[in-house]
Parts: sequence; structure tokens; C-alpha cells
Amino acid sequence: MKTAMVATGTVADVSTLECTLNKLQFGDPSYYLLQRPNYITDWKEGIPDTVEIEKYTCGRLFGKEGESRWKKNVNGYSLLWLSERDEEKDLLNHFTPLDGKWKTSVQQKTFLLGGGDTEPWRDTRIPRKLKYPMKWCPSPQVKVIQYWDFQSQIIQFTRYSEFVK
Repeated sequence: MKTAMVATGTVADVSTLECTLNKLQFGDPSYYLLQRPNYITDWKEGIPDTVEIEKYTCGRLFGKEGESRWKKNVNGYSLLWLSERDEEKDLLNHFTPLDGKWKTSVQQKTFLLGGGDTEPWRDTRIPRKLKYPMKWCPSPQVKVIQYWDFQSQIIQFTRYSEFVK
């Protein structure tokens, strides 16, 4: 069990969001997923650019060191940052730490979107059929870390940390 950083923030436009994502420490490699109300992209390696981000309403970018989530709203984008580093000095200006102490679980390996020989794989959290294995990741498993509020002992977030290849 480690202490953790959970912070929220806002940015006014997509170019500031892209700049913020490029400055955050995700570790290498990093992966992202973009989403509209009725569509989710397949995972991609790297950091999304402005053109990609503008086409979607929300997304997430993760790596071994942290995860950032964003959602478009009337004022720009709301942001969430999850990391095992507990140093506020590492945060960018756009973020404010959430009150309370946050703890994390050990990494757990999780299969994404089913498994076995069923084709296409399905998952109730994703509103469409997905074809797997992905070209760059033949066995879609991901390591996850759970974040819980130390006082209430309730798990509030689960972040992806890395793909298992």
C-alpha cells in the first residue's frame, strides 16, 4: 500500500490540453483511448494530438507512472490526474490535489474485453463489438492500480498502469 496523488483541474482549450498531456510524466511507453458517447477507439500507443482529441468528448492517457483523464465541458476540459508520486511540486498549474489521503493497491493483472476464443470479444462497459487481439498487443491484459480514500476506505478510482504483452 502506497500513498498516492489524486488531483483535478481544468484547461480552457484543446491546445492547452495537448500541451499539458505532453508535460505530464506517464512513463514509457504510454497508451491512450478516446471516447464519444457511442464510440470508443481501440488503444493506441503514444500521446494523442490536437486533431484526434477534438473529435472526441473524453479520453485517458496512461503509463507506468500515472494516468490522466479528460472530459470536454462548456468551459474547456476537466482533468483528473492519478499517480503514485505524492509530491505536489510535480503537479502542473492546471491541477489541484483532492483533499484527503489516498492509498493504492498493488498492481493487479486484468484481462481486457473478455478472452478465450469468442469472436468478437465483448464487454458490457464498452458499447460496441471489438475485434481483438490488437495488431500491436496480441493478448489484451492490463495492470491496474486501485485508489481509495484512506479515511472512508472506499475505492474511488482504478487506473491502468501498463499493458502486459
